[in-house]
Amino acid sequence: MYTIEEHSEIPKNINYQNDLDFSWLRDQGQKYIEDLGRKLWTDYNIHDPGITIMELLCYAITDLGLRINQPIEDLVAMPNNSESQMHEQFKSALKILTCEPVTQDDYRKLFIDIDGVKNVWLIPYNLTMHLECNPEAPKIDFKPIENTIFNTTEFNAKGLYCLLVDYDKKADQVLIDKEIFETYHQNRNLCEDLIEIKKVPQQCISICVQIQLENGADEEWVHAKIQFEIEQYFSPSLPTYSLQQLQEKGLTTDAIFEGPVLTNGFIINEDLEHTQLRKEVRRSDLINIIMKIEGVSLIEEISMDNCPPDTNNPSSDCVPPVTAQSDAWIIHIEENHKPAICDKSTWTYKKGLLPVGINQEKSAVYLTALEATFKSDQKKSYEDLPMPVGNYTGITDYQTIQHDLPENYGISTYGLSDKVPELRKTQAKQLQGYLIFFDQILSVYFSHLGQVKSLLSGDNDLKRYYILNAVDDIQDIETLINDSLIYENNPNLPLEIDADGSTKSLINDLEDFNTKRNQLLDHLLSRFAEVFEDYTSVMYKLFGKNVDDDIIKTKNAFLNQYDVISSQRGLAYNYRLKTETNTPDVWDTNNVSGFQKRIALLSGMADYQRKNLFNNHLRIEKYIRANSEVEYRWLIIDSNQTYLSSRQDFKTKQQAIDNLLIALKYAFDPENFRLLPTSTGTKTFVALTTPQYTSDPDDEHIIGRQYNRYFSNQDNAEAEIKKVLNFIANIQSEEGFYVIENILALPYHIQNIPNTLNDCLPVCVDENCHSCGPLDPFSYQITIVFPGWISRFSNIDFRNYMEALIRRELPAHILPRICWIGHMKGMLDHAEGEPEPPNDMEILQEKWKKFLISKNNKSNNYHASFTTTKELWCAMSHLNTIYGSGTLHYCENEETEENKNRIILNRSSLGSL
Repeated sequence: MYTIEEHSEIPKNINYQNDLDFSWLRDQGQKYIEDLGRKLWTDYNIHDPGITIMELLCYAITDLGLRINQPIEDLVAMPNNSESQMHEQFKSALKILTCEPVTQDDYRKLFIDIDGVKNVWLIPYNLTMHLECNPEAPKIDFKPIENTIFNTTEFNAKGLYCLLVDYDKKADQVLIDKEIFETYHQNRNLCEDLIEIKKVPQQCISICVQIQLENGADEEWVHAKIQFEIEQYFSPSLPTYSLQQLQEKGLTTDAIFEGPVLTNGFIINEDLEHTQLRKEVRRSDLINIIMKIEGVSLIEEISMDNCPPDTNNPSSDCVPPVTAQSDAWIIHIEENHKPAICDKSTWTYKKGLLPVGINQEKSAVYLTALEATFKSDQKKSYEDLPMPVGNYTGITDYQTIQHDLPENYGISTYGLSDKVPELRKTQAKQLQGYLIFFDQILSVYFSHLGQVKSLLSGDNDLKRYYILNAVDDIQDIETLINDSLIYENNPNLPLEIDADGSTKSLINDLEDFNTKRNQLLDHLLSRFAEVFEDYTSVMYKLFGKNVDDDIIKTKNAFLNQYDVISSQRGLAYNYRLKTETNTPDVWDTNNVSGFQKRIALLSGMADYQRKNLFNNHLRIEKYIRANSEVEYRWLIIDSNQTYLSSRQDFKTKQQAIDNLLIALKYAFDPENFRLLPTSTGTKTFVALTTPQYTSDPDDEHIIGRQYNRYFSNQDNAEAEIKKVLNFIANIQSEEGFYVIENILALPYHIQNIPNTLNDCLPVCVDENCHSCGPLDPFSYQITIVFPGWISRFSNIDFRNYMEALIRRELPAHILPRICWIGHMKGMLDHAEGEPEPPNDMEILQEKWKKFLISKNNKSNNYHASFTTTKELWCAMSHLNTIYGSGTLHYCENEETEENKNRIILNRSSLGSL
């Protein structure tokens, strides 16, 4: 039998206000005194100096408690506090609750917000593609494949859309379509694209009605009102709301700010549901609409039918139904059409027995006025929730309690008279020394209240938690404290550490900045359900504790940009974007997908630009010795200087590569760089070592060093170390990756697909059209490419982390192909005198850039040329992930650093090295 396990919970309110209760504090203090000094202290009356001091301390604690309990906006307020500063401290509702469009409703809101657009509907664009199931050379085309001996099949490309637009009357459709395209591509979803914009086709309905009006009715106004209401019934306009209106409707803040940021007020999803394309028109609905209009007395007769084709006007917007069946009471509307009033409709009005004529011009003026009034009512502003602005109260200010004691104690601002004995002065000074201990504790508490602003943010300038301010309003404090260096009160500066690792700060033992900062950042990130545990674990495993600073910077960067990467997590890049100089903004740019930004920040890549990822800074060089033996050496180099090279030569190329990766691992830590003496001892050179290095010049823990660069000046040598560190840091910052959306490389669908492109398309199929992968190589697929030779990217643990991260963060309907490609210069074998084999990353980088520039070409209607499309697909089809090498070992062999990449038959799998 199951039993219910009771769980204890942390109460929401854990503040019992005891810190504000002076009487309670005084009673508790006296109780402690009674317990500690019962036999020595018998006078607990108010005149006792010890009780007086205790009461002052209790009062100071209530002051501290009062400040702690101030509203958070007051705790983080600054002297020149303003709303803009609060927006820097906290994310407003408009920034953190909204998101770029994801759903169809989101896109409808975005386009309806454009002036001149009454309503829009997003529908899939039907693009059928045909596949010839030739196992040796499968072929895809936009037209049916004829005269073939192989089976054929077909599929529809997914992620392509058509936009049906209901324009306002007299709207400039050309300008509106241009703005819609620009807006869409600024907010395009990953692996999706907008193919065309069409005016929604109309199915015109002829209405014949005879209406009895009230005697005092204005027949022209009634006619205009009927026209207006029926048009709204056929194709309603969406109402917009102000922030106050939605709050009055009872909507919660997260519901109000759901979806994209608009310009002309808020649109709610419920109204979008009610304004879908109508599927039928009911005569009973028309009767209800007409009868509700003021001035209508009776409907004597009403009928409706589909409007016959207008053979005299071939440019008419009316499209006769093809499949929709209708009757006298219900007219069914063709799919993706909207009903409209046919110009052959008849409207007859009567007052009593007499017919009433309608002045059509006057009625048209009324109709225009009704439409203008309705449109003006929809002009709202999209407001943000007001950011509370705090009051700066000098929350960190602290005044010594010594000045609140009676003046006869001799420690007030006035001090003692010069006439009192030295003993009396000494006693007063002793009391000051005794009380400064309590003063200092209280001063530290008050000072740390000023740290709340930094602690609750991703502040990269924060270097430590604990600060120590001097109580500077004590008279003659310099006679009590003779070392002002114990006060280190700048939180943006780390503690000054002496050569022996110690510091003079009184609170050094409390400071564990990295641990505490990570804990608080984890807390702030958990408020957004974000976790960095896996990233932290893999970084510690790769580089040890030396990456604490990098982990903190990664979390800070992620937290500071969270409004962007959370709202844009499904956003693709804008392939139509131009720079200020009207050049394609596709390279060396932050114009990348929100998914790429998010993955980069989650993995510690602060720079997520699309840029060159191939470089020649890391090299493996081959040497043929006098005895014809071949050896290899690694170098870290640029065009001007060799910054480091391996200390020894290696028998195999893989040994040199492995040693280079170890060097890059230890090059993170400046403490691993040392100045070692030359054999003569007159000069020094820069060397990279492991932390286990000893002073032996032949130590095996020397990994790399500089040759032909020796220093006799200590300052020059240390400057060289900084130069090497900066260069290697720049190499590491060249981390990055490409995200290629396969759908964007879809050939222009007006043309056929030549066989030369089919040769490069990744299609795997047998003669029965059974596939070993997706038949459609374009829809909802992306190719993600990393430079596989870089330090972190060459490590299998980091690769596993990245691949798991990508699959977790990528929308579930998108299939990724992840490649770790390329090599450093000299890594691949080649015959003497022949050029080195082509580098996959170098080739892909070139073809991807050319494709993006071609895709950005407006004159080609933003379709990449066939040549650049083919070259990109061919480059992608030849990508091969590179892995580290392994060696065969017996199962019982212990895994050591030398054989950690061991391969065990029937156990090891490719990718586990």
